[in-house]
Amino acid sequence: MRMTRKFAAVASGIALTGGLLVTSAGTVGATEVTPTAASDCPSGWYCVWSGENYTGRMQKVEGNNANLTQFAVFQGFKSRYQHGKNCDFKWYSGTNYTGSSGIIKRGSKLTGSTTHFIKSNKWVNCV
Repeated sequence: MRMTRKFAAVASGIALTGGLLVTSAGTVGATEVTPTAASDCPSGWYCVWSGENYTGRMQKVEGNNANLTQFAVFQGFKSRYQHGKNCDFKWYSGTNYTGSSGIIKRGSKLTGSTTHFIKSNKWVNCV
């Protein structure tokens, strides 16, 4: 009975936070809701969608993350929106900030049939 109460409390907490997952380096969120526009990405976050035109499963990241490989959508997305408030988004093709990289400026949007992936990220050029 005691374990059931603990599980119920954890499940309730997850439900109330919309299924947000927290990592030690940053925050990653996932939602099963099918957003219909890039504007569904909250201010201050970098968001990716599994489908073209900001459809399908959405995942979002806030903060630096050394390993995004456990989050499926970051390993195969077709739409993205960089909705950061003060920083540009630097992505890496490898975990722990390794491999090739690029910078995505604040406000940048992309959608299309090409599948992209990100294995780690940092926020840079903050003003």
